[in-house]
Amino acid sequence: MKKRTRLSPKRVTGEGLGYGFRMVVLDVLLLAVVVAGFHALRIGHIPRYWPLEVYLVSLAFSLLALFISGGYVEKSDKLSLEYATMHLSSFLMVFPLLMTAVYAFTAYSEAMKPARAVVIPAIVSFAFLTLACRRSSYQRLIREKGRGHYILLGGSDDLRVLWRELLEKSRSPSADFRFYDVVDGQVGPLAGKGSPLLEAWSPKILERSDPGRLGIVMASHIGRLSHPMGKKLAEIHLSGARVFTAEAFAESVHGKILLRDVDEEWVLDRELSLTQSEGYMRLKNLLDRGMALVLLLIFLPLTVLIFLGILLLDGWPVFYVQKRQGLRGEVFEALKFRTMKKRKEQGSDYTSERDERVTFLGRTLRPSRLDEIPQLWNVLVGDMSLIGPRAEWVKLVKKYEEEIPFYALRHEVRPGLTGWAQVNYPYGSNLEDTREKLRYDLFYIRNHSFLMDFRIVLKTVFVVLAKVGAK
Repeated sequence: MKKRTRLSPKRVTGEGLGYGFRMVVLDVLLLAVVVAGFHALRIGHIPRYWPLEVYLVSLAFSLLALFISGGYVEKSDKLSLEYATMHLSSFLMVFPLLMTAVYAFTAYSEAMKPARAVVIPAIVSFAFLTLACRRSSYQRLIREKGRGHYILLGGSDDLRVLWRELLEKSRSPSADFRFYDVVDGQVGPLAGKGSPLLEAWSPKILERSDPGRLGIVMASHIGRLSHPMGKKLAEIHLSGARVFTAEAFAESVHGKILLRDVDEEWVLDRELSLTQSEGYMRLKNLLDRGMALVLLLIFLPLTVLIFLGILLLDGWPVFYVQKRQGLRGEVFEALKFRTMKKRKEQGSDYTSERDERVTFLGRTLRPSRLDEIPQLWNVLVGDMSLIGPRAEWVKLVKKYEEEIPFYALRHEVRPGLTGWAQVNYPYGSNLEDTREKLRYDLFYIRNHSFLMDFRIVLKTVFVVLAKVGAK
């Protein structure tokens, strides 16, 4: 039995190294072709020399970017927008270092100076070509081996909570999930009709090698599991396989927080990075205001056209002003172009699909998010950030804080025009949707970084172009 346990990780690792090695060879050859092609275009003929320094420097930093993004990990989901944003943002991160190195290597070589001009188009092209290659490779992997699965272990109550908090509302799961009650041995529907099934458990499930297994998730605390099972999971984890706690699974795989774990101890024990660095918050606020000013100037012609369109078609007022809750509970007036018919605060608090209250022009502005251009003024004056939790209506905030414990944590940062919750979950129209978005908001507050902001920006562009989640 022990022999099988030792052999399994080696085989998996061997597969991983095989994939990584193949991709490195492909990247080396692909970049050589791209650099040579752009070099020939730059000088107007087939070059008599090979721009070796430029190629080697470009190759070193490109491989670094691909390594950072997980481009050499076979089982990471290459079809997801998350991977695409990480892939492209990694190239963006290393690009300044790449250009600095290229200019340093070619500054004293007249023959090599023309090659410097090929770096920008070559690296941009290479970034998109390598992304396309990885998406194609992953599609072939799925056709051959399936999309993989996770094994979820624990008591039925913990499995039920995990499913409801992480998986029930998942719109496009990238893997399958197998549920096992290893505490009471229950089988059958996990949470009623339409829910997944609890399968019969056997210790052999952990023993056998399964190339389609992406990881093992402990839905219950390890203290609820039997001692032999806990020991076995530790062995599997040390051998190189992926074994997650429920909290780690929620954050690393799904990008959100389990609300079941949020209590006073969670707040005290977790570093909420965006709330605990005043210097960082000041820098972010400065960058937000600078970008808001630039965007207001860029959108000025479009703003004038929308202003006149609303005025001519729907009359005055052009803007809709609503009291929203901001940083640490401060109330401010959020500006938007008016996209609904003139009314007092009546009807549903939420906007539904094909809502009769939405104006003709509003049906164009709302999906494209152009109605939110005036909120750049809120960013400029410091009420909002470009990226952060959604600014909620004061009237709704009071209800949410009464119904959802620790909802007020999201007000520890400035609300944003877009954010992690907005791009990962569609427009919320009830209390459960609000809970789901809070899971994403808390993840953002805890794990904020400029790289994450860049991912949100790219995903926002995707959401807007695809018109996903707008009402």
